[in-house]
Amino acid sequence: MLFTSLLLAMMGASILAGRQLTRSRESHRAATDEALVEYATFAARLFGERVFAASNSERTRASASVHAAPPRAPTTVTLADYAIVVRDVMVGDGYDVTGDSLQGYFRVAADRRGFEGIGAALRPEVRLQIDSTLDDVDPGYLNRNETTQRHRMVKGVPTTVVVAMHRDGQGRVLTYFGYTFNRLRHWQEGGGRAIARQPLLPPSLLDPSWRYDRSYSTDSLIAISVFQPDGTPLFRSSPDFTSEISGAFDFRTVPGGIRVVATLHPQLVATVRERLRANQRNVIAFIYDLAGKERRFEVPVEVLLPTLTLLLSIAAVLHLWRERSLVRARRDFVASVSHELRTPLAQIRMFTETLQLGRERSVEERQQWLNIISREARHLGDLVENILAFSHIDADRAKLEKERTDLGELIEEVVEGFVPIAERCGMRILADAPSRIFSMVDPRAMRQVIVNLLDNALKYGPEGQVVALELERIGNVARITVSDQGPGIAAADRARVWRPFVRLGTEAGTSGGSGIGLAVVRALVEQHGATIALTDAPGGGAHFVLEFEVSESAAGLPLRATGEFRAPTLPLGGEGAGAQGGRSVSEAAGSRRLVDELEAKEEP
Repeated sequence: MLFTSLLLAMMGASILAGRQLTRSRESHRAATDEALVEYATFAARLFGERVFAASNSERTRASASVHAAPPRAPTTVTLADYAIVVRDVMVGDGYDVTGDSLQGYFRVAADRRGFEGIGAALRPEVRLQIDSTLDDVDPGYLNRNETTQRHRMVKGVPTTVVVAMHRDGQGRVLTYFGYTFNRLRHWQEGGGRAIARQPLLPPSLLDPSWRYDRSYSTDSLIAISVFQPDGTPLFRSSPDFTSEISGAFDFRTVPGGIRVVATLHPQLVATVRERLRANQRNVIAFIYDLAGKERRFEVPVEVLLPTLTLLLSIAAVLHLWRERSLVRARRDFVASVSHELRTPLAQIRMFTETLQLGRERSVEERQQWLNIISREARHLGDLVENILAFSHIDADRAKLEKERTDLGELIEEVVEGFVPIAERCGMRILADAPSRIFSMVDPRAMRQVIVNLLDNALKYGPEGQVVALELERIGNVARITVSDQGPGIAAADRARVWRPFVRLGTEAGTSGGSGIGLAVVRALVEQHGATIALTDAPGGGAHFVLEFEVSESAAGLPLRATGEFRAPTLPLGGEGAGAQGGRSVSEAAGSRRLVDELEAKEEP
């Protein structure tokens, strides 16, 4: 649970770090976009100021002849002279006056008498707008050398009316001079000149390595649009495009005001963003030596953190799933073990109580019940030993007390105890285990291995099957094989059966068990330095093969490890039989050694 908590904590930290990194990137991008909007707004303002500066300069120079005339009446400047000066100034600034159908010039006295006109000024619709402009002019508001202008509409075409005043020595207006032009054409031509005159964007925005001795152009990277107060477009630069980054500036110095909008090219926006993102790039660098050269491997944090979060999430999910599986397996194990223990306990209790009540009908029946109690007690002991062995293995506390053990005798002893169990299940056990095949093993552990393998064979085999157990010596190896005639174990499941709490029979709905038997077998075999393998039996079923190293001689071994010493037991004749009533285990072992030596001498 602690490991899962740590995984979840690390995953949470990675998610928070990833969110913080995302927020940082979003903040950097927002700051970049704000800076780009500021650049665009500055470009819009710069464009408008250039156009207005050029327009004001044009008006001032065009009216210079009027302002320079002697301050007395009659005015010495004729309309023709004034028209020539205006035309020369506008043409000099690059304006095509010949293509402007609204280009006109006029002169009128201060009392609005004696109107003179040239070109479009003579047209009634234009004359109407000139009169309207003169009505709006406040002579007292303007200085001597100032001009004024008004923006009108002539048949739907934006038209500008410029007015200059010739004054006397006291500042009184003597004569009005003025000219008209197509405001839309004027913006088209003047705007193009304002863009071409000098780039509207700083060079460092385009190229950080820019030098002052290099020329550059931003015409294709910025689009300028000019709008009247009602939204009518006055000017659009070429090429025209749309982008998410644009800036606008409103000019209020013009009556009604106009709005200039500068739009940055999407490619320019992407380039600047990428450049700034590269400058803010966070990486984790791994430096290592390869073939005597230092190598550097960089992983972007924005890639590493999501990957790490994903891996931690997968690890956490897998660990949680594994924990839940273990909890479920342990719960099933407890239930199975409880059932396994309850069965022999019930048998022992039932027959013990029956004997206590004296209900046996004969000595033979009494002996039969005692045999059942003994058998179930042995079965109960095997279950307890199995659980203890598993707990020691799981806690890494298993300790072996090896002795030079006759494997044949040990197998015969185990098989003898399993024969009644097999008969009760309608099965048979055939054992071929010759004696005098010795190995250095822990007898208790080795007995548990054989018990678990036979128990596994009886649990999973069908009624009427024959369980074969063989012991043979092959060179310096003692091989033990246990085969059954059950359904066998699929190759895909053979690695799983050694794991604790795995019960393939339960998954198939065919058998129970605690799920620790084969796990104990494998652990005990490996602790002996031996091997165990699982294959298919020739006639079908499972085939277990164990191989132990043969112990040739007991010479040099401690008395305990020779296999010839056993603790004395009570006389076979009962509590009061005395020493003559039976032999101890050590005496029996001595007699067996003598018989073995005689048999060895008789061998050719």
